[in-house]
Amino acid sequence: MAASIPIASFGNNSQVAQDIRTKLQPEYDVVHICLTLEAALAELPLIFSGALDTDPSSKLGSNAETAVADRKVPLALIFGGGLPEDQIKAVKEAVLAKAPNAKPIVITRQDIFDAGGKGPDPDLICRLLREKLAASEL
Repeated sequence: MAASIPIASFGNNSQVAQDIRTKLQPEYDVVHICLTLEAALAELPLIFSGALDTDPSSKLGSNAETAVADRKVPLALIFGGGLPEDQIKAVKEAVLAKAPNAKPIVITRQDIFDAGGKGPDPDLICRLLREKLAASEL
């Protein structure tokens, strides 16, 4: 079996983030989870640029549970559907400035509704994320 592809996430719902982390395994490993704009702007550019001693303030993600020497740099950044567009733009720009090859993956509330969802449905969100992650050619 191939190694899990490391990704990071930024969203504002810790329970949904944890559910998605679990449901994306084993193909994807959510290594770093941010739950606030401040944390995302401070932590994600660092972790994407290889500063693996950057601990997630949320205490969520596999890097939070791993020794620094064994941590992984994420290749993609997934965004929660409840985030305002200006926050997505700010974090995306900050990450891409440090890691131009990072793949930002956005699932909007409209994507969820268009796929038949009525709210934050982790199974549906994971299906949409898998489709977009596969299309990003990580």
